[in-house]
Amino acid sequence: MAQVASEIRRRLQSLEDIRHLLRSIRAMSAIRWRRARVRLQSAQKYAAAVDHQLALVTTFSTPLTRGARNSSRTASEAERSVGLIALTSDRGLCGPFNVGLVAHALDFIERERERGKEIKVIALGEYGERFFRRADCELLHTQRFPLTHAISFVEARDIIARVKRFYETRAFDTLYLIYNQFVSFGRYQRVEMRLLPPDLTAVWRSQKPGFSEKTVRLSSPKSRFLILGTPPQDLQDFLLWEHLAMQVYLALIESMVSEQGARLQTMDAAIANLDERVEQLQLQYHSIRQESITREVLEMQSNTRVRAR
Repeated sequence: MAQVASEIRRRLQSLEDIRHLLRSIRAMSAIRWRRARVRLQSAQKYAAAVDHQLALVTTFSTPLTRGARNSSRTASEAERSVGLIALTSDRGLCGPFNVGLVAHALDFIERERERGKEIKVIALGEYGERFFRRADCELLHTQRFPLTHAISFVEARDIIARVKRFYETRAFDTLYLIYNQFVSFGRYQRVEMRLLPPDLTAVWRSQKPGFSEKTVRLSSPKSRFLILGTPPQDLQDFLLWEHLAMQVYLALIESMVSEQGARLQTMDAAIANLDERVEQLQLQYHSIRQESITREVLEMQSNTRVRAR
């Protein structure tokens, strides 16, 4: 009986240590979640400004914008290689955050392979890197984002610079991005979007009603909002790649917000389960202790009676 009580005490102490660890992880995730939310709001404002300038400047017809407007997933039959950026976390402890995303990525890869396409993966996040290596996928580039790391726009630009080199050297003909988009606390949805060739449809739709290619000309009042100091084609090229960099940056931040929200929920569930287990062990311990005390009292009463006789 004493050994059982001692074992329960040891398990209770271990659970208490685990509780401290879980609460520490939860506290750090909450801090990172709030900081990422602030960065997300700031990035969304800059992305809106870039998209507005891009919508204005792409009203001038050039070969670059004509290709961006006319390209679609089904239009180009010559496309043989497809690039995929998969955004995962570096570590686990965040529920189905990574599992659902890599499952979606595998479905995408299988679907494109059935169409005769060659798939090349850019894995952002250590979890995705390990997974796609085990799945024997061709990896063009990998990058890790430690939990203590704050993602910067400079990193997004570096990633896009690599992507631009891959695209210009025809490492892939089209490029897609799959990530977990933030919806609300504890909620996210998997998003699959095409980055290259650039699709300007979403950019045009993001502008005010009535804004269209026909309504903007150099002589029109709206042309005063243009930042013109370079030839239109050069400005279009810069803004298109800046737009893509913002798409990657927003995806990185939204993925981090979603990851930390999922980790918070996982930690809350783990702490609740741990508290329930602690309560059960405490009841078991007190029951054993009470039984031991009762037995000792009965033994003392029995000894007293024997002596009285």
